[in-house]
Amino acid sequence: MDTIVGHLCRPVVSVDMGATVQDVLENTDWNKVSSVVVLDQDKNVVGIISEKDMVYAESLGIKKKDLKAWQICSKNIVKISPEDSTAGAARLMVDHKVHHVLVMTGDYVEGVVSTMDVLKQFLDSKNSG
Repeated sequence: MDTIVGHLCRPVVSVDMGATVQDVLENTDWNKVSSVVVLDQDKNVVGIISEKDMVYAESLGIKKKDLKAWQICSKNIVKISPEDSTAGAARLMVDHKVHHVLVMTGDYVEGVVSTMDVLKQFLDSKNSG
Protein backbone atom coordinates (compact mmCIF):
# COMPACT_ATOMS: atom_id res chain seq x y z
CA MET A 1 0.00 0.00 0.00
CA ASP A 2 2.83 2.36 -0.92
CA THR A 3 0.92 4.28 -3.59
CA ILE A 4 1.32 8.01 -3.30
CA VAL A 5 -1.87 9.88 -2.51
CA GLY A 6 -1.57 12.07 -5.62
CA HIS A 7 -2.36 9.05 -7.81
CA LEU A 8 -5.28 7.97 -5.64
CA CYS A 9 -7.11 11.24 -5.03
CA ARG A 10 -10.26 12.23 -6.83
CA PRO A 11 -11.18 15.71 -8.04
CA VAL A 12 -12.81 17.93 -5.45
CA VAL A 13 -16.44 18.90 -5.70
CA SER A 14 -16.92 22.26 -4.01
CA VAL A 15 -19.61 24.76 -3.08
CA ASP A 16 -19.38 28.31 -1.84
CA MET A 17 -20.18 29.24 1.75
CA GLY A 18 -23.60 30.58 0.85
CA ALA A 19 -24.79 27.42 -0.86
CA THR A 20 -27.79 25.85 0.80
CA VAL A 21 -27.90 22.33 2.16
CA GLN A 22 -30.30 21.58 -0.70
CA ASP A 23 -27.57 22.70 -3.14
CA VAL A 24 -25.06 20.45 -1.35
CA LEU A 25 -27.39 17.45 -1.55
CA GLU A 26 -27.95 18.01 -5.27
CA ASN A 27 -24.20 18.45 -5.81
CA THR A 28 -23.28 15.20 -4.03
CA ASP A 29 -26.02 13.30 -5.84
CA TRP A 30 -25.17 14.73 -9.26
CA ASN A 31 -21.42 14.15 -8.86
CA LYS A 32 -21.80 10.79 -7.04
CA VAL A 33 -19.52 11.86 -4.19
CA SER A 34 -19.78 11.51 -0.42
CA SER A 35 -18.39 14.93 0.44
CA VAL A 36 -18.06 18.50 -0.79
CA VAL A 37 -15.52 21.13 0.13
CA VAL A 38 -16.84 24.52 1.24
CA LEU A 39 -14.89 27.49 -0.13
CA ASP A 40 -15.00 31.18 0.75
CA GLN A 41 -15.14 33.96 -1.88
CA ASP A 42 -11.32 33.83 -2.23
CA LYS A 43 -11.43 30.05 -2.86
CA ASN A 44 -9.91 29.25 0.55
CA VAL A 45 -11.10 26.06 2.23
CA VAL A 46 -13.61 26.76 5.00
CA GLY A 47 -14.56 23.17 5.73
CA ILE A 48 -15.88 19.92 4.34
CA ILE A 49 -19.39 18.52 4.35
CA SER A 50 -19.73 14.75 4.51
CA GLU A 51 -22.77 12.51 4.45
CA LYS A 52 -22.60 12.47 8.25
CA ASP A 53 -22.89 16.28 8.34
CA MET A 54 -25.90 16.14 6.01
CA VAL A 55 -27.63 13.61 8.25
CA TYR A 56 -26.98 15.94 11.19
CA ALA A 57 -28.44 18.87 9.25
CA GLU A 58 -31.53 16.82 8.48
CA SER A 59 -31.95 16.02 12.19
CA LEU A 60 -32.07 19.74 13.02
CA GLY A 61 -35.39 20.01 11.22
CA ILE A 62 -34.39 23.27 9.50
CA LYS A 63 -35.48 23.53 5.89
CA LYS A 64 -32.69 22.55 3.52
CA LYS A 65 -33.13 25.76 1.58
CA ASP A 66 -32.61 27.87 4.72
CA LEU A 67 -29.51 26.15 6.10
CA LYS A 68 -26.17 27.26 4.61
CA ALA A 69 -23.12 25.13 3.84
CA TRP A 70 -20.86 27.08 6.22
CA GLN A 71 -23.28 26.35 9.07
CA ILE A 72 -22.93 22.58 8.88
CA CYS A 73 -19.44 22.01 7.45
CA SER A 74 -16.81 20.33 9.57
CA LYS A 75 -13.99 22.75 10.21
CA ASN A 76 -11.68 19.88 11.23
CA ILE A 77 -9.84 19.77 7.92
CA VAL A 78 -7.18 17.09 7.66
CA LYS A 79 -4.63 17.76 4.92
CA ILE A 80 -2.03 15.61 3.23
CA SER A 81 0.53 16.25 0.50
CA PRO A 82 0.20 14.58 -2.93
CA GLU A 83 3.60 12.97 -2.31
CA ASP A 84 2.52 11.27 0.92
CA SER A 85 1.60 7.59 0.99
CA THR A 86 -1.79 5.96 1.09
CA ALA A 87 -0.78 4.44 4.44
CA GLY A 88 -0.08 7.97 5.69
CA ALA A 89 -3.57 9.04 4.61
CA ALA A 90 -5.07 6.03 6.41
CA ARG A 91 -3.12 6.89 9.58
CA LEU A 92 -4.38 10.50 9.48
CA MET A 93 -7.98 9.32 9.03
CA VAL A 94 -7.72 7.02 12.04
CA ASP A 95 -5.88 9.55 14.22
CA HIS A 96 -8.34 12.37 13.44
CA LYS A 97 -11.45 10.15 13.19
CA VAL A 98 -12.39 11.45 9.72
CA HIS A 99 -13.45 9.78 6.50
CA HIS A 100 -11.99 12.33 4.07
CA VAL A 101 -8.53 13.84 3.73
CA LEU A 102 -7.86 16.82 1.48
CA VAL A 103 -4.84 16.45 -0.76
CA MET A 104 -3.25 19.89 -0.84
CA THR A 105 -0.20 21.68 -2.14
CA GLY A 106 0.06 24.79 -0.01
CA ASP A 107 -3.41 26.36 -0.06
CA TYR A 108 -4.38 24.67 -3.33
CA VAL A 109 -6.69 21.64 -3.11
CA GLU A 110 -5.48 18.92 -5.47
CA GLY A 111 -8.17 16.42 -4.58
CA VAL A 112 -9.76 14.34 -1.87
CA VAL A 113 -9.15 10.82 -0.60
CA SER A 114 -11.87 8.93 1.25
CA THR A 115 -11.73 5.85 3.45
CA MET A 116 -13.29 3.93 0.55
CA ASP A 117 -10.41 4.99 -1.73
CA VAL A 118 -7.86 3.77 0.81
CA LEU A 119 -9.74 0.51 1.36
CA LYS A 120 -9.99 -0.11 -2.39
CA GLN A 121 -6.25 0.53 -2.79
CA PHE A 122 -5.53 -1.89 0.06
CA LEU A 123 -7.69 -4.63 -1.46
CA ASP A 124 -6.25 -4.08 -4.94
CA SER A 125 -2.71 -4.40 -3.58
CA LYS A 126 -3.62 -7.63 -1.76
CA ASN A 127 -5.20 -9.12 -4.91
CA SER A 128 -2.23 -8.26 -7.12
CA GLY A 129 0.37 -9.59 -4.71
